[in-house]
Amino acid sequence: MRKIFFTLHKYAGLTLGLLLTMIGATGSLLVFDHALDEKLAPETVDFSPSDSPATFTEIVAAARAAVPGSTPQRVHIARAEGSPHVVRFPGPEGAPGPIEVSVSPTEARVLAVRGWGEYTMSWIYRLHYTLLAGNTGKTVVGFMGLALLIFCISGLVIWWPRGRRWKRAFTIKRDGNRFRFYFDLHKVCGIYLLPVLLMIAFSGVSIVFPLQVEKLVSWMMPLEPRGSWGQSQITGAPPLDPDSAVAIGRKIFPQGELKRIYLPQSAADSYGLTFRQEGEPWRNHGASFVRLDQYSGEILMVHDVTKIAAGNQFLTWQFPLHNGDALGLIGRLLVLITGLAPGLLFFTGFYLWWKKHQLANRPTSVVG
Repeated sequence: MRKIFFTLHKYAGLTLGLLLTMIGATGSLLVFDHALDEKLAPETVDFSPSDSPATFTEIVAAARAAVPGSTPQRVHIARAEGSPHVVRFPGPEGAPGPIEVSVSPTEARVLAVRGWGEYTMSWIYRLHYTLLAGNTGKTVVGFMGLALLIFCISGLVIWWPRGRRWKRAFTIKRDGNRFRFYFDLHKVCGIYLLPVLLMIAFSGVSIVFPLQVEKLVSWMMPLEPRGSWGQSQITGAPPLDPDSAVAIGRKIFPQGELKRIYLPQSAADSYGLTFRQEGEPWRNHGASFVRLDQYSGEILMVHDVTKIAAGNQFLTWQFPLHNGDALGLIGRLLVLITGLAPGLLFFTGFYLWWKKHQLANRPTSVVG
């Protein structure tokens, strides 16, 4: 069994290792994607703080003026003090993603109009998530996550020390030759980062294949079905402005932090508001949400993430675990380092294979 796992581990690594290296490295860059984007595009944060912020109605109106003839889809609330609100519009046909309008939260001034998937950090996100190949690339990335799970399991079987050699299995011998050093580096780095690699691999698979993972989770934990959003009743009354909708939503989650406003896309559509409540794993997003009638403000649906079944809680944790947000700065740094691990494991593993290949093909001298 050990020999079978070794053969699988070796040839799968040689075949898929370079692709996993690229996916891991781009994932590491995305751990601090918002902060990096603001450094790369300083115009998006070119405003001064104010004690009198603009209203959300003003924010949406400013964004509409910057993209005439298009209907805004949602508002991403400023992620931190000094960050802009971002209003998203549908992208033009053939574009990789929506149009994003960065708006100053102080005076509702448009700071930048960019196409998602075209500026640097969003391009890296596309490369990481879809290999720049749409749904086909996304599926390939999902299978790479499954491959990483297999690498982790096979690597653990190969690493498992025989007899009482546990100390040696966790240490790097520095006074040996180069081959021994790379062998120990491959083995020790792999085993120390194994828990995080498993977490990243599984959470990545759950992001790409959510329905399949939900089915798997439902076999082991209670899982509540998805609720219906509900539709607005068209009565001829004027629709609520975003600020009025937010005021109603805040009554449902008075301690929650508003994260997104989903704007009605048709006469029968409803407002959607997401809030992050205390204890939620994802700091930059809200998993609790409310849907309300865009005319009357009637509550159509409430999803309180603090009161859902264990299976739903487990699924809610997957994305913030994948990018490290669930564990704060320490978690993000750990995911950043672990994202570089596939590259280290691939290149050390390739070196070990190449040296053995050279040794096996070295001509032997014949003594006559």
